[in-house]
Amino acid sequence: MRVLQICHRFPPHPGGIEYHVKRLSRFLSSRGHEVTVLTTHRGPTEIEEDDYKVVRLRSFLEPLRNPLPLELPFYFRKIAESFDLIHMHSVYTFTTLLSYPFARRERVVITLHGRASYRGLASLLAELHERISFRILRGAAVFIALNEVDKELMVSRGIDESKIRVIPNFIDLEEIDNLARSSNPVEREGDVQLLFVGGLTEAKNLDSLLSDLRGVDGASLWIVGDGPMRGKLMKLAEGMRVRFLGRMDMGGWIPYALSSDAIILPSRSEGFPTIVLEAMALGKPVILSDIEVHKRLFSGIAIFYRPGDRESLRKALKNLENFDIPPENLRSIVEKNYDIRVVGERILSVYSDLIGD
Repeated sequence: MRVLQICHRFPPHPGGIEYHVKRLSRFLSSRGHEVTVLTTHRGPTEIEEDDYKVVRLRSFLEPLRNPLPLELPFYFRKIAESFDLIHMHSVYTFTTLLSYPFARRERVVITLHGRASYRGLASLLAELHERISFRILRGAAVFIALNEVDKELMVSRGIDESKIRVIPNFIDLEEIDNLARSSNPVEREGDVQLLFVGGLTEAKNLDSLLSDLRGVDGASLWIVGDGPMRGKLMKLAEGMRVRFLGRMDMGGWIPYALSSDAIILPSRSEGFPTIVLEAMALGKPVILSDIEVHKRLFSGIAIFYRPGDRESLRKALKNLENFDIPPENLRSIVEKNYDIRVVGERILSVYSDLIGD
């Protein structure tokens, strides 16, 4: 099967969609399929990687952090017919919106990957962009929702429910195991050591977490990641037991995870955060904001708190002391449900059904 994956960015640029597409492409390639990734320019124009091809188109504009490669429609029209199936990642990205009009709808799969979160005027523009995007893309053959919340959003935006498949996000357990075996824990910096891994963006809600942590005795926070809010967050963190570690790949942050009491994610919105799965694979508890998607995905296996409520965070940290799910049980949940070798087969089944293979 010849598969084209389309995404707005790709590693080495960090991000959930980026690593999702990389792991999926690697899995498909290992199963003998011919895979090409079409993305935007953050490196060489065209490279071979792990037996699949990556083509990067230059993007000079990034409205709302969304790369706009103006040459994409012209390039896509030249190559589209050479693929059996086209998998587009995110309904919001210009890489999807610029290529979709020139694709054969009956061979297009689109994964939502959650929705973006903005404030102020940007939120109004994002709402309009979302409505237009779903209207343009509703003719695709199959939509993949990472969770039931995303499925409900799709239906509310006019997507035929019969086209939607709910398939969770995934991680590569073998990759994590190899890195963990070669990693040594770093020295802790607090009585309760917390770790955040992700982009420093409004959606991750770190400004709220820093406000909640101020005055919580004994708690220390490591922040792995970079983004547009870094300067503001560093000012908010002055005088606190908070260390900004910058952007790291998985091999860089795993030593910090091994030393942490919990991974914390205070997000205002999420699709299906892989950092939670990665923490569970390492046997680490997770403390999550009480947004709907978190509660639906991780009820019974995570500790929840209400961002903006310091007492709620204090209670969550207290509950951490009594967290009684054994590390091996957390890992087992991931192994049975969220490893790429399990979820990848479900995605491959969608592909096969679509092209009659």
